[in-house]
Amino acid sequence: MEETRLLRRRPARHWALAILLVIAVDALLIGFRTGECIDYTAESGAVSTCTSGPVLGPAGTWLLAAVSVVVIVYLARRLVRAARHR
Repeated sequence: MEETRLLRRRPARHWALAILLVIAVDALLIGFRTGECIDYTAESGAVSTCTSGPVLGPAGTWLLAAVSVVVIVYLARRLVRAARHR
């Protein structure tokens, strides 16, 4: 019976790798930026402008951050629990 319980347990390193994966995905999604430039000719009198921002937009970035915090807290609790049962 004891062997069966040991086989079903996930090692603590799986939870640590999952946390690192969430952080890596966040870094990629938040790190990529998008933008556009509008160039006008000098004769038109208008000023050329460029804008830039995160790919997900401000709302998407906040949502990603909130979801990531919840997931990382869950995974950290599982990591501590797995380490405690070793």
